[in-house]
Order: sequence, then C-alpha cells, then structure tokens
Amino acid sequence: MTTKRRKQRKPLPEPSFWRRHQLKIIKSGFTILGGTLITVTAYQLYASYLDYIDPDKVYGEWIEIGAPPYKTEQLSFTPEGVFRNHRLISTQFEFDGKRISVTTGVGATIYQLSGSHLSPQIRRIKPALPNQRFILKGFEHTVQGSNVGAASQRRTALSEHFNNK
Repeated sequence: MTTKRRKQRKPLPEPSFWRRHQLKIIKSGFTILGGTLITVTAYQLYASYLDYIDPDKVYGEWIEIGAPPYKTEQLSFTPEGVFRNHRLISTQFEFDGKRISVTTGVGATIYQLSGSHLSPQIRRIKPALPNQRFILKGFEHTVQGSNVGAASQRRTALSEHFNNK
C-alpha cells in the first residue's frame, strides 16, 4: 500500500479590510448618495414652489384692457397693499400662484393670472360681472386695441361706413 502524502497547504492570507467590509462600504455609499439625491430633489421642489407663489409676480401696476380711456381702471399690487386708481383699498392680498384674492369692506374680489410671460395679464373672476381684464404696465403694446372699448369700436365702424358713401 502506498500512502500518499498530503501536501501541506499554506494558510490562506487574512483578507484585507477592504475585502472584509466591501459590501458594507458600498451599501453605505449608496445610502449616502440616495439620501443626498432625495434631499437635493426635495429642496428643488420647495424652491420651485416658493417661486410659484412669489408675490413679486403680481407686484406692479395693472391697467384695464378694453375700457374707454376716461374710465380705465388701474390696480397696483405692492408690499404695502392694493391700490385701485391710486387709492388704497386693502392692506393685504393673498396669492397662491394662480389667483389673487383681495378682501375689502365691499367683499372679496378674486383675480386669476392669464396671458403669458410676454403679455402678463389678470382677469377678474369674482365678481364675474362686469368682465375685467388687466395687463401689466409696460406690456400694453402686446394687446391690440387696448384703449378702445366695444362702444367706441361700434361708433368708429358706423362712422366709417356712413362716411364712405
């Protein structure tokens, strides 16, 4: 009988710190990266919301569209309050990003943003009558016929019709 001798194996070297804790380190790295990503995203959403409801978007002088020049109303939204035709009507207003609510002694008036950034406009939605639209001062040129009311347009059309004959 022949007996085979086993080779004596060398003891395996002790794994390095990196090898022993590799999975834990990678998991904690992903956790930190994920937490950072969630935090940055949450901050961006919050900053976007604050920009959305920023009253600076409505601050300024708004001029009524489509009213005759002698009866054109002007609204001014400032940090000090709301002015109609340069008279203070309320010391505060609420802006939720879409609607502007003004409460006076007469009751609540609600305006809604409309138009675009090239022609910022607001329209009165409460009370609904009479219908009123306003444009931010400095953008009047973006609305055609902004100083001419419906009655003035009819008079002009009739005048042109009868003067041409």
